[in-house]
Amino acid sequence: MTYKKIRQLTTVGQSWNIKVRVIRIWESINFATDELMSLDMILMDEQDDTIRATIWKNLIDSYKPKIIEGSIYALRNFKVQEDARYRPVKNLFKVVFVYNTNVQALDADLVNFKKYYFEFASRDTLLERKNIDKQCSDVIGLLTKIKKLESRIIMKNTANPRKRDIREIELLISKDDTVRITLWGHLAHSLNEDVVGKHTVVIVTSTMVEGLQGTLSLKSTNDTRLYIDLDIPETWKLIDSVPYEETVPKLMDVDKSTKGTIQEQMFYNRRTLQDITQMRHDNPTDQDFVFTSKATIERLENSSWWYMSCNGCNKMCTKVDGKYHCRKCNACPEATTPRYWIRLQISDHTATTTCSIFDDEAQKMLKMTITDLLDSLNGKSEEIPMVIQQLCGKTLIFRFMLKEQNLTEGKEYYLVKKTFEPDEKLEFQYSNHQAENDHNIEDTHDKKISDLFDEEELKHSKYKNGNFELKHTSDPILEECKMKASLRKNTSKSIDLEDSGEDIKCREKSPASREDNLSSKRRHRAMIVVDDSDEDCIATMQNKKRSKVSWKKVKRAHAKSRDITKARRRCRC
Repeated sequence: MTYKKIRQLTTVGQSWNIKVRVIRIWESINFATDELMSLDMILMDEQDDTIRATIWKNLIDSYKPKIIEGSIYALRNFKVQEDARYRPVKNLFKVVFVYNTNVQALDADLVNFKKYYFEFASRDTLLERKNIDKQCSDVIGLLTKIKKLESRIIMKNTANPRKRDIREIELLISKDDTVRITLWGHLAHSLNEDVVGKHTVVIVTSTMVEGLQGTLSLKSTNDTRLYIDLDIPETWKLIDSVPYEETVPKLMDVDKSTKGTIQEQMFYNRRTLQDITQMRHDNPTDQDFVFTSKATIERLENSSWWYMSCNGCNKMCTKVDGKYHCRKCNACPEATTPRYWIRLQISDHTATTTCSIFDDEAQKMLKMTITDLLDSLNGKSEEIPMVIQQLCGKTLIFRFMLKEQNLTEGKEYYLVKKTFEPDEKLEFQYSNHQAENDHNIEDTHDKKISDLFDEEELKHSKYKNGNFELKHTSDPILEECKMKASLRKNTSKSIDLEDSGEDIKCREKSPASREDNLSSKRRHRAMIVVDDSDEDCIATMQNKKRSKVSWKKVKRAHAKSRDITKARRRCRC
């Protein structure tokens, strides 16, 4: 029997007859409802040409038992349609099963068919497909990082919210290029932490490319398949082209700012704007600086709210002679994409600063794509749309990621990674929690002072019993209390001096007064434990719960110390 080649298929008619091998097969699920939509597969003929095939939901039960992955079949009577979105292969058409499609298993020689089929994308190709949902991408790379398994709640604002597992990995796809891939659902369990420290080549198929501001990340889809250390020529070619011996997988740090519930993320590293604007760091690359802050939008910082970006590098393009020119690529890009760039002045009760919100987050905040918003302006793109003007006066929770220029140079325009609508009930609970924490810190502070003076009183007791091994404490809290008490005492003395200046002058001239002054100085140096000038500070810090040391007892202790010192001097002589 004569079979048509896949490359010969057209959308005209349906009396086609092809001989193909089923390379991969999967179920397409609607993530919003968890409903099975179709059974899909990749078919390949003996010329290594491929095409996608789809069996819609109402025909799955009729055909699913007849088709096994890896087997060879003759297919007749099917439709050929354009494949508009999420194409797993480059072919622009797809095969669609109908009620009278004939599926016949063949005992053909498998040698004439490849077992695996991939269309590996380079970094340039991935950049071209960024944020475009038409073509899926296969990648092969050396595993460099893997994150611990996490769980996320999806479809939160629907009637069917649910939890799904998620894991992030990083692949080195060429000598200098890496990509991050998010694996959802059962794919998150395809790799685990056992691969840490072991050289591992990973193939991930049918991913969608997304990213912002020059970054690249991939996410899995229904038809994503993951292969580990597959023995194919591309694996050995990759090993030869990258520093294989020096590259082993490491455990990726978890971004705690995106972990947990939305309520937990809203209060992650909560700071005031003053705290954030005054933050400095000499080496900001050694850690992530992510903080949240509750602030009010005062005004738009700039009338420009969007820009045209180069599809190759996502950098801003400028118009030259009626054409967009990319400075980074030093060329006029074939395709450009409009993107949000909203600059705001925000404030809280501590400070005022500026921030920037880019495409993805601005779209979520405005609930409108940049394309739809520009279309609604009827060519008046220089005007600020009302939906953006209405942001002024709104209070939001901003999640900032501080960059090097913020931390080392003190520049503003902090990058906003996410915004949240504040929940007044949660904010009230958070304020109470913070107040309790502050109160506990004060209690700890007071207890430390109390413990210090317990120790000093114990030393004073030993001092009275003839133990002279007293040591001066260097605790800063105790010294602060003593300093405050001493200042109050000196202030009191200065007032007395003003009232009776003449008497003081007379006393200072007499030998007796000089001796009293010397004795007072000696007493001040010997007074290590506690004196009456400290009592006001101690009583205040301890809420008057402690008993005061009698001045008479202290005076007797000093007199005894002075007598013993004199006796020791006489003995030395």
